[in-house]
Amino acid sequence: MSSLEYRKPALPLKEVNLLLFEFFGLKPQKITPLNGDRYQNFLLQLGKKQKLVLKVASDFDREDSLDFENQALLLLNRKLTEYRFPRPVPGRNDQLIIPFLANDKKLYRARIFEYVEGRPLAALKKISPTFWEEIGTLLARVDLLLKGFYHPGHRRLLPWDVKNILLTADRLNYISDPSGRRKLDYCLLQYETLVRPEDHRLRKQVIYNDANEHNFLLAPCRKSGFRLAGLIDFGDMTESFLAAELALALTYALMLTTDSVDKEKVASKILGAYHSVNPLKKEELDLIFYLILARLVISLTMSAWRRQVEPQNTYMRVSEEPGWRLLDYLLSENPEKWRRLFYQSCGLKTASPARKKDRLLSFRKTHVSKALSLSYRKPLHLIKGAGQFLFDSEGRAYLDCVNNVCHLGHCHPRVARAVARQMTVLNTNTRYLYEQMSAYVEKLLARFPRKFTHCFLVNSGSEANDLALRLARNFTGGSELLVIDGAYHGNLTSLVEISPYKFDGPGSKGAPPFVHKLPTPDPYRGLYRGRSENTAEKYAAEVKKLVKRLQAENKKLVGMIAESIMSCAGQVFFPSRFLKKAFEIVRSAGGITIADEVQVGFGRPGYFFWGFESQEASPDIVTLGKPIGNGHPIGAVVTTAEIAGRFVTGMEYFNTFGGNPVSCAAGLAVLEAIEEENLQENARRLGDYFLRELKKLKTGHRLVGEVRGLGLFLGVELVRDRKTLEPATREARGIIEKMKNRGILLSTDGPFRNVIKIKPPLVFTRMDVDRVVANLDLVLGTYD
Repeated sequence: MSSLEYRKPALPLKEVNLLLFEFFGLKPQKITPLNGDRYQNFLLQLGKKQKLVLKVASDFDREDSLDFENQALLLLNRKLTEYRFPRPVPGRNDQLIIPFLANDKKLYRARIFEYVEGRPLAALKKISPTFWEEIGTLLARVDLLLKGFYHPGHRRLLPWDVKNILLTADRLNYISDPSGRRKLDYCLLQYETLVRPEDHRLRKQVIYNDANEHNFLLAPCRKSGFRLAGLIDFGDMTESFLAAELALALTYALMLTTDSVDKEKVASKILGAYHSVNPLKKEELDLIFYLILARLVISLTMSAWRRQVEPQNTYMRVSEEPGWRLLDYLLSENPEKWRRLFYQSCGLKTASPARKKDRLLSFRKTHVSKALSLSYRKPLHLIKGAGQFLFDSEGRAYLDCVNNVCHLGHCHPRVARAVARQMTVLNTNTRYLYEQMSAYVEKLLARFPRKFTHCFLVNSGSEANDLALRLARNFTGGSELLVIDGAYHGNLTSLVEISPYKFDGPGSKGAPPFVHKLPTPDPYRGLYRGRSENTAEKYAAEVKKLVKRLQAENKKLVGMIAESIMSCAGQVFFPSRFLKKAFEIVRSAGGITIADEVQVGFGRPGYFFWGFESQEASPDIVTLGKPIGNGHPIGAVVTTAEIAGRFVTGMEYFNTFGGNPVSCAAGLAVLEAIEEENLQENARRLGDYFLRELKKLKTGHRLVGEVRGLGLFLGVELVRDRKTLEPATREARGIIEKMKNRGILLSTDGPFRNVIKIKPPLVFTRMDVDRVVANLDLVLGTYD
C-alpha cells in the first residue's frame, strides 16, 4: 500500500457506544452510520432536536492535520455567519481530538461536530443558474478567508489533492479497461507536460477542495424555494493550487450537466461569480482545463482502487459513471475553446487566433514550396491532438477519420512516454549494440510468417520501399518491375518512377522503360468487374501476359511491388486471392514480390494484422511505414534470410537514424499498445459496423455508387450515374468541405478523386461511427 492509500476505520457499533460515553459522556438514543471516504462517520441522535456527528479517523490522518481542519472550521463559523459549517465539539477533557486504542490494537482519533441541517444540492432534480453563481461566490469567500490561514498541519498529503496527481500513477493498474487506462494516462501526461512546468506560477493556499453536490446544503427560501445555506465535509481541505478549487467545482458541476451548451453556461456562471469576488490570474485560467482532467484521474483511479479494497462501499463509486462520461466528453473538446470561455466568463480578452494563422500562412507562402499542398479551402491551424480528435487554434474540435499515421490515436501516452524516456537515456546508430533494437525486431518479426527472419529499420515508408527495390534488384540481377496502375509507393525519385499515381499525374514525365503497369484490379470500375475468384483469375492472366512479353523480349524481371490494399487508387480491395495468384506467377518467373504495407499494416484490416494476409499472399519482402511509430518517423523492411544474405556484397548498408534506440522504443510501444488495447479486434468489430452503416446510405442517396472496406480502412465511391460510373469529383470535394465544417475530417482519392477515404485511428468508437454516418447522411442529402 502506497503512502497515499489508506483503510477506512470499521469499528463495531458496540465499541462506538463505549468510546462515546467514555470520552464524550454521550449516550445517543440512535446511532446511524453515514457515508465517508477516510473517516468512519455516525449521526448521533441525542434528543428530538439535538444531533451530532462522530468522525473516527485512522492513523493516516495525523493529529496536527485534524487540528488544522478543526481550527479552519472554527474560523469559518466565526467569520461567515450567514452560512453554516460543522462546528467542533470538545470531549470530556475539553479536547477537540480524542486519540484512543481500539480493540484491534490500532490507534484512532475521534471528533464530534454539530450536525448541519439542510437539503443537499444533489437532491434537486434541476439546479438553477442562481445556485451555480451562489456556489462560485461561497467558494470565493471561503478561499479569501483561508488565504492567510496558517497551521502546522495544513500541508497534509492527500490523494484527492490535484497537486499530488503524479502520485496516482500506480493506481492506473486498478483500471481494468485498457482503453480507460490510456485515457487517464493521457490526462496524466498533459499534467506533466503543461501544468507541472508552470506550477510555480500558480498561487497556493489552503482551499476547501471538495466542492461536490453532496456537500452544499440548502435551506428553504420564500422567494426561490431554496437558498445556499451551508457547506460540510472538510476532510480534504489542504494547501493546494487556488485554481484547483475552481477545477474541482467545475468537475462536479459538469458531471451533473448533460447538455454541452449547458455545461458551458454552468462553467461560466461558477467561474464568473468566483472571479468577481476573488479574481483569478490568467496563468490560472490557462490551466484550469487540465486541472479538471487531473481531478477526473484522481476520482476514477480512487474509485477503481476502492472497488478492490472496499467493494461494499458503493458511496465512494457514486461519481464513477458520470466521471467516465465527462472524461470522454472533455477529451473530445478543444482545450482552447474552454480557455477562451474561462477568460470570457471573467471579463478578460484573448488574442485573436486569426492573426497568428495569417502569419503562418504568409510565412508558408514565402518560405515553403507550393508543391507542399494544404488540405481544405480554408486550411486548419492545428494546435493539439487527443486520441481520434484534432483541435485548431480557433477552439474547434475535429473528429479525425483519415490520419492513419497516428494509428493508436494522437498523442498516445505509451508512445510519448517511451520516446521521451529513451531520449533521456540513449540515442545512437546501429553500429553499436543496444537492447532496444533486439527487443523491437523480435516482437515485430513475431507478427510475420516464420520465413521472415530478417529486418532492416529505416526512417519512413518511402525509405522502406526504396531499400526493398535494392534488395530485389540485388537478388535477381533484373531490371524490369511490375506495378499496379494507380499505385503510390513513396516520394523518393526511385519511387515516383514506379508509382503510376505520380508518374501519370500532373507535372510528371511518364514511366521509365523498366516499369510496366498492370491494370488496377478494381472490382467496381476496373477492366474486369466483380469480387469473385474468377475475376481475380482474369487479372492474374494480365500479370502472366505481361511476364511472358518481357520474357519474349529477353528482359530480366526484378519482380512486382503492390500495395496489399490500394489507398491512393481509391481504397481498392482486390478480387479474392488476386495478390496470391499474381505473386506466384512473378515468383515462378524468377522475380521477387514486395507487399507494400505502409498504408494498411498493423491490424487496420481487423481480420488480419497485415493486408497481404487478406489475399492469402506470400510475399518475399514486406515494407512498413506510416502507423509503425504512431507519428514517430520509422519504417521497416522485413524479408527472408536468403534475400538478406545476398545483400551482403561487401558494400556496407548504413542508415544514420534508421533503427536508433528512440525509434525502436516508439515502434515497440506501438506493438504493445495494439496488443494491450486489443485494437486489431476493435478495427474488426467497428469496421464491420461502419461498413454496414455506410452501406445504408446507398439506398437513400443517388451519389453513393459503392461502399467498400475491411476493418478500419474504408471507401465511399461517389458517382453521378450508377450505370456509367461517371465520377462525382466536384461533389466529393464539396462533401469533404461540408464535413469539415461539421467537425469531421475526411479526404478524397482515386484517379478521379471521387472516393471518400476513411482510415481513422484504431481507437475510434461506435459513437464516432454514428456521428460520421449521421453527418454524411445529412450532407449527402443536400445533393439529392
